[in-house]
Amino acid sequence: MNIGIHHFKLVKSIVKEGTLTKAAEALFLTQSALSHQLKELEKEIGSEIFYRRGKKLELSSEGVRFLCSADKILTELKSLETDIRSLQEGETGSIKIITQCYTAYHWLPRIIKYYQKVSPGIDIRVASAATSSPLEYLLKGDLDVAIVRNKIDNPQIDYEPIFQDKLYAIISNEHKLAKKKTISISDFEGEELFLHFTDPSSGNIPVIEVLLRAQQVKPKHLHRIHYTDAIVEMVNANLGVTVMADWIVRPYLKTKDIVAIPLPAQVASRTWYAATCKRNLPIIKFLDCLKHQFAKMTMNEQAPIMVN
Repeated sequence: MNIGIHHFKLVKSIVKEGTLTKAAEALFLTQSALSHQLKELEKEIGSEIFYRRGKKLELSSEGVRFLCSADKILTELKSLETDIRSLQEGETGSIKIITQCYTAYHWLPRIIKYYQKVSPGIDIRVASAATSSPLEYLLKGDLDVAIVRNKIDNPQIDYEPIFQDKLYAIISNEHKLAKKKTISISDFEGEELFLHFTDPSSGNIPVIEVLLRAQQVKPKHLHRIHYTDAIVEMVNANLGVTVMADWIVRPYLKTKDIVAIPLPAQVASRTWYAATCKRNLPIIKFLDCLKHQFAKMTMNEQAPIMVN
């Protein structure tokens, strides 16, 4: 089919503006020229794009499909223009990132330092408000990269595997369970359990909660806290226990009176993904940087945690 970029802009503008007159004004065309282009497009694809309902225009099934492609193609074209301009003028701007659930970013400085070598004009910013619902912020355009472990089926989101982690029970040295070699799910019975905050409506249920329910194990209380540091301090004070990933808890093990104890085999390694809705050059470079740095962490700092 002989379809041009102007055809995609045409359909998107008509849908956005609601009428041919307003769409023609937005595209700086006469209404006659716009109507001619629309007829040209409909002749090319062999179907009507819009049904005329009096003064109103409604997308046909073919029109809905065409609009879907228009959104993707025009978004990619805009990213291409941005990339070329960045290459010509020197890259500038920012990338907004977030990690699902966790608010600890001790791993981020080394990634920023590495990234600044390849993209010195790009700032990395943490969008802390998006911690509990990163994919929602991503879809709204308020976030560029979300590091997540849970995926939703949405064609607008691309997922790229970055690294794997493993969960441990985190317990105070003074706790009665601190000398155990492994922690079973039943050990959480009657305990004060601190977990990272999750939005109940998101369907994102931590694996430890799934296992507790399955085995009918009831902690004394379940506390949901937004901040990783606050959870660690509660455990350090022997006010309860928590479950945390190895790459997050590792620095705290060196400075706090806590231990990490393996959980049952049912708590398997988890894969984390970099979720994006757009892929311009700075973001592509950042994803490469993430994979490179986490691969190094896997070989070095993310070696198995030493336990009792």
